[in-house]
Amino acid sequence: MNLVIDIGNTNVKLATFQSDSIVAKKVVEHSQLIQYLKTINFKKGIVSNVGNVELENKVLSAYSSIIQMSSTLKLPIQSSYLSMETIGNDRLANAVGAFVENPNSNSLIIDAGSCLTFDFIDSTNCYQGGAISTGLNMRFKALNAFTEKLPLLDTTSEKLQLVGNNTNSSIVAGVVNGMVGEIVNTIASYRSKYTSLTIFMTGGDTDFLQSIVGIEKNGIFALENLTLKGLNNILETNVS
Repeated sequence: MNLVIDIGNTNVKLATFQSDSIVAKKVVEHSQLIQYLKTINFKKGIVSNVGNVELENKVLSAYSSIIQMSSTLKLPIQSSYLSMETIGNDRLANAVGAFVENPNSNSLIIDAGSCLTFDFIDSTNCYQGGAISTGLNMRFKALNAFTEKLPLLDTTSEKLQLVGNNTNSSIVAGVVNGMVGEIVNTIASYRSKYTSLTIFMTGGDTDFLQSIVGIEKNGIFALENLTLKGLNNILETNVS
């Protein structure tokens, strides 16, 4: 049994795998992780971290059978990215996850989480890179933090409209429609260059965004577990 741990900015996602299939999945708070690990039986594991180095070190110290995710590990894909030492583990895991789902094809991965990231792996299974932008909550927080009067809102504050008829609805319209426009335009730009393109969407805001973006219309595969699947494949590639 494999154990995959993905430490994010707000919580931790865990999954156990039998070969390449998810057996069980759980989301816990940072403070609950070490105690929860005591309830899991596994042979080998991998931990990826984007939000809490101290917690990651505790996991690695407690379990010698768990390896640390990094760009220095052996990967099942090639890469032409010029600064692998600075790439986020989640972006790399997503690229591997797309390779697992659909090898030998041009794939664009859209991760709508704390940040909005776009990553591209080509038909030769080579990771090319992509783009990093602000996520939904970050956009709302930025408007509040860098202005004197604009309130802190979120996607539940107002009904989404094209034309906001007050300050709050204008903020929601600007943030959400702006992000959707960014996603749709980026997809169109990639499709103009790559006629054969598979698009994956993952991340915490996928459920909210998918109906607005138009998953069916834009031919997007929404895969909640793409990052976890990528991490599991990297574990399998490095530990027998």
